[in-house]
Amino acid sequence: MSAGASTVTIPPRFQRASRAPRRELTSTGRTVIRLITFAALGLYGILRWARLTASAPTGRLLALLGLAVVLVAAVTVLRRFGPVPAVLAAGLLCLLALPVAGLPWHEFVHVKIAVSARHIGDGLSGLPAAIVPYSGANHWVRTVITLGAAVLLLDAAVVLAFAPEAFGDLRRAGAALPLIALAGVPATLVRPELPYAQGLLLFVLLAAFLWAERLHRRTATAAIALALLAGVAGAIAAPRLDPHHALVNYRAWAGGLARHKVDAFVWNQTYGPLKWPRTGHEVLTVNADRGDYWKATNLDVFNGRAWVSGTFSGSNLPPPKPSALSIWAQTIKVRITGMRTNDVIASGFASQPLADPVPLPGTSDGTWVTDRALTPGASYVVTTYSPHPSAAQLEHAGNAYPRTVLDDDRAMRLPVAGVAPAADPLIVFPAFHAHGGEPTQISGDVLGRVTPAQDLARSPYAAVYALARRLAAGARTPYAVAIRIERYLLNHYAYNENPPARPYPLVSFLFQDKIGYCQQFSGTMALLLRMAGIPARVSAGFTTGVRSGRNGPFVVTDIDAHAWVETWFPGYGWVRFDPTPPLAPARGGRAALPIIKNLPGENLHAPSAPRRTLQATPTSVRRSQQSAGHGMSPWEIALAVLAVAAVAWLITGMRRGPASTDERVRELERAMARTGRPLSAGVTLSDLERRFRDAPAAAAYVRALRTARFKGGGAQTVPGARRAMRQQLREGLGLSGRLRALWALPPRPGRP
Repeated sequence: MSAGASTVTIPPRFQRASRAPRRELTSTGRTVIRLITFAALGLYGILRWARLTASAPTGRLLALLGLAVVLVAAVTVLRRFGPVPAVLAAGLLCLLALPVAGLPWHEFVHVKIAVSARHIGDGLSGLPAAIVPYSGANHWVRTVITLGAAVLLLDAAVVLAFAPEAFGDLRRAGAALPLIALAGVPATLVRPELPYAQGLLLFVLLAAFLWAERLHRRTATAAIALALLAGVAGAIAAPRLDPHHALVNYRAWAGGLARHKVDAFVWNQTYGPLKWPRTGHEVLTVNADRGDYWKATNLDVFNGRAWVSGTFSGSNLPPPKPSALSIWAQTIKVRITGMRTNDVIASGFASQPLADPVPLPGTSDGTWVTDRALTPGASYVVTTYSPHPSAAQLEHAGNAYPRTVLDDDRAMRLPVAGVAPAADPLIVFPAFHAHGGEPTQISGDVLGRVTPAQDLARSPYAAVYALARRLAAGARTPYAVAIRIERYLLNHYAYNENPPARPYPLVSFLFQDKIGYCQQFSGTMALLLRMAGIPARVSAGFTTGVRSGRNGPFVVTDIDAHAWVETWFPGYGWVRFDPTPPLAPARGGRAALPIIKNLPGENLHAPSAPRRTLQATPTSVRRSQQSAGHGMSPWEIALAVLAVAAVAWLITGMRRGPASTDERVRELERAMARTGRPLSAGVTLSDLERRFRDAPAAAAYVRALRTARFKGGGAQTVPGARRAMRQQLREGLGLSGRLRALWALPPRPGRP
C-alpha cells in the first residue's frame, strides 16, 4: 500500500528498512505471556490432579488456579510500590486458598487456627489408606488432596512472582517444578490413557512456559514448530523404545543377595482385622486374552459362623449351554512369582491344568489342588470358563433349578440356642420359585424335634432371614434379588479392614458394626442369597491386577487378594457378583499415596454415608482395566488442546514494542486478504477510510494509520478501534467469520 493518496503499496526499499530492527518484548508483553503460559501449564496440572478423586472438585481446583494467576499478576504490579504491599497481597491470597480448597469458611473468618489444623491433621491421617481415585466419604481426606494442589500451585506462583528477574531461566524452572509435580504425581498413581500423547502435551506447555517470553516474533513460529516436531517425534518413538521392563534390573540383583519374599494365603473367611499380606508384593502373572478374577478356591459351606471350603454332597451341576462356552472360555498361562500355594489359581470353572505336580480335583467342581506346593517359578496352562452375561441375559435366564442338585447351595448350618455346636441343624431354604415354601432340615441333633422354622427363629440369624425375605419380596427373577442385595450392601455399609471380632461376625456386620472388607461383604451377600432360595457361594482369589504393556501378562500383587460371590444361573452356570465397595484396594484405584502407604489405615467411609452404587451388570468386570487407566475426559483434552493453541497463537502474534505505522499498514493489507477482501492496486488509505464510513470506529482505525503516515510517529487509535475493524472483517463470513477475523487481526497488548 502507498501512504499517500495514490496507492497504499509500501516501497520495497522502505519494507526492508522497516524489517531490520529486532525489537524485544515490552515488559507488559512479557508479563502477559508469562501469565498465559503459567495458567496453561497449571490448567493441565489440575486436570491431572483431579484424577486423584472419583468425584473431582473441579470448581475448587479452577478457583485455586485463578488465585495462583492473580497472585503472580498482583505481585508483579505491587512490587513497584515496595515489597510490603506485595508480601501482604501474596499472604492474603495464600490464606484465601484454605477455604477455597474446602476448609469451612466460618473457621477462616473467625481465625480458628487450631480447629483447622485438627481437620487437616484428620485428613492427613487418612491418606495412608486412601486408595486413588479416592471415592470415600471422608471429607477431610478429600480436602487434604485438594490442598495438595493448592500448595503446588501457590508455591509455583510465589517463586514466579518474587524471584528476581536476574535469575532468568532458573526462576522459571523453579516455578515449573511444582507444576510438573501437579501433573506428574497423579500419573504415577493412576495410569493415564495415551500416556505418550499426554507427555507431548506437557512437554509443549512446559517449553512455552520456560522460553516463550524470550522468543522474537520472527523466531517464535519456527521455535514452536521445532518444539512440536521434537515432541511428536518423541511421542512416536517412545512406545517403540519402551521395552516394558527395566533396562537395569536392580531388583533382580538385590534378589540375588537377599531371600525372596513369599506370601501365603488362608482363604477360609475369618473376619476380624484383615490378616492377608498387603504390601504390594507381586505374587503371580497371568497371560490371558482378557482380564478376569483369578480364583483360588470356592467356599461352599457356611458353618454357622463363617464361609469355609468344603461340600455337603458334591452333586454335579448341569453344564452351561454351548453358546456360552464358546464365548467365555479361554486358555491362560499362570506363573507363580511370589507366593506359596497348594491351590491352582485359575478363573471361573477350570479344566484340569497342565502342571507339575499333576493337580488333583479340589473340594468344589472346577477347582484344583496339588499335593506339593507351587512356589515361585512354577507355571502351568489351564482352560477356564468364566461367564459374564449381560443384565438382560440374566433376567431371562429364569430359575429352573435342577431338583435336589442345588440343595447344597441353598443350605447352611445355623447355631441354635441350647444345641451343641456339633449338632447345629443343617437347613435348606426353599428354592426361589417355590413361593410359600418353608425351610427344611436335613440333619441335626434330633430330626423332627422342632420345625426348621422354629430352629431358625431361635438362631442368631433370625433377623438375617427376615432381611433376606424383605429384600426378595416382589422380585420376579433371581437376578433382581441379587441386584437388590448387592445395592443394599453398597449403600448402607462401609469399607474398613479393621472391624472388631465378633462371635457371629456377619450378624454384627449387618446390624451392629456396619463396617468390613471383602470377606464381610461377600459372606453376607451369599448368606442373604441362600436364605432367599438362590444358589450362592463365596469365591476367593485375586482381582485382575495390572496389565503389563498392551498385550503383556496381568501382574497380580498381594493387594489384589479378594473374595466375591458367585450365583448359579441356568444355561450359564456360576456368575460373579462383587458387593465390596469400589474403593477397596483390590477393586478401585490401585495405589495408596506411596510415601506413607504403610502406615495404619482408617475408616474410609462413615457408616451412615451414602454409597456409590454400581451399574446393574454385576457380571462385567466392574473394575476398570488397569491397562487402560484413568484418562482425561474428552472435554478436558479439548480444553488442554485449546490452551496449547492459545499459547502458541498469543506468542506468535505478540508484538515486540510499539509497531511502526508501516508494519500496521501491511498488517491491515494482509487482514483484508485473509478475510476474502484483497485490495486492488491503486487503493489508498483514504479510499479505505471511506469504505468503512458506516462504522465510525473502524474508519477511525484507518484514519489513525493515514494520519500517522503523513505526520510521522506512531498511530494513536481510539479505544476499541481495532476491535471495531475486526468486527467489520468478519461481516458476511458466516460461522467461521469470527475465527478468520481473529487470525487476520489478532488482539495486541494494549490494543484489543
